[in-house]
Amino acid sequence: MDCKDTNFYLCSYLDGELTSEECRDVEEHLKNCQICKNELEIQRAMKLFVLECLEKITAPDSLKKRISFELSRADEYRESGIKALDLVRWGTHVAQFYNTKDDLKELLVPYLEEGLKDNELCVWITDDISENEAKESLAKVTPHLWEYMNKKQIQFFQHKEWYLADGYFDAGKVLNNAINKFQEALLNDYSGLRITGVVSWLERSDWNAFMEYERNLDNVMPENKALAICAYKANKCTSDNISEVMDRHKYSISRLDGSWRQIKSDTQSAPSL
Repeated sequence: MDCKDTNFYLCSYLDGELTSEECRDVEEHLKNCQICKNELEIQRAMKLFVLECLEKITAPDSLKKRISFELSRADEYRESGIKALDLVRWGTHVAQFYNTKDDLKELLVPYLEEGLKDNELCVWITDDISENEAKESLAKVTPHLWEYMNKKQIQFFQHKEWYLADGYFDAGKVLNNAINKFQEALLNDYSGLRITGVVSWLERSDWNAFMEYERNLDNVMPENKALAICAYKANKCTSDNISEVMDRHKYSISRLDGSWRQIKSDTQSAPSL
C-alpha cells in the first residue's frame, strides 16, 4: 500500500470502518512513513475538534420531534428510480410531460425497474410505444424480466383495454381498475402498487372527464401503498391543460435544458410544447 492508498483509507481507519486486512495494510505502511503518520494525527485532531464543537450544539426540541417523526415513517418512503424525485412517499401521484418515445423510456423504465427490485406489483399502460417496445426497453435493464412477467409482478396493458375497454372513457370504471390492482398487490404479498399510464390517446372530448378522474385518483392515492405516473404528450397540451394537470398531481416533471426536472405552477415553469 502506497501513500495515496493509505490517505484514501485514513478517515475510515479512524472511524473503525475498515476490514481487519485493510487495517493491517494501513498500519504496516504507517510504521515506515512519517508523512502519513503526520496526516493521520492531523485527521485525528480535526475529528476530535469537530466532535467537541458538536457537543456544544443543541437542536431545538421542535426539530428533534420532527426528525423522530420522519424516522418513524421511514417505511412509507420508496426509491422512485427518478433522479428528479429520488425518495417519495407512498401515495405519490406524478405527471410526466414528454414529447418522444425516448422521453417515455428514459423516465418510466428506471421507475418500474426500481419497483420490481422493491417487490412491488408494477403496471405499465402503454401508448405511443407498443407493448413489445415497452417490454424490450425494460428487459435491457432487468435481466429477469420474463420471470417477473411469468409471476405477473409486471403487467402490460394497451391503453384501449385499460382506459377505453367499452369503446369510450368511463372514469369510474378506470378508477376501479387502479383500486383493484392495489388490492391484487396486497393479496399477493407485494409491498404495494407501482403504476404508470401513458395518455397521448386523450382527445378534447374526454378532457374534462379525465381531469375529474385524475382529481379522484389524487384523492385516493394517499390512502394506499401505491405510486402512479401519468404521462402526457406535451405538444398535445395547451397552457391551460398543463396547469390543470399540474393541479391534480403532487409532482410534475418535464425535460428542461436537457434534463428531467420538477416544474411548479407558481414559478410559471412549463414544458416545451
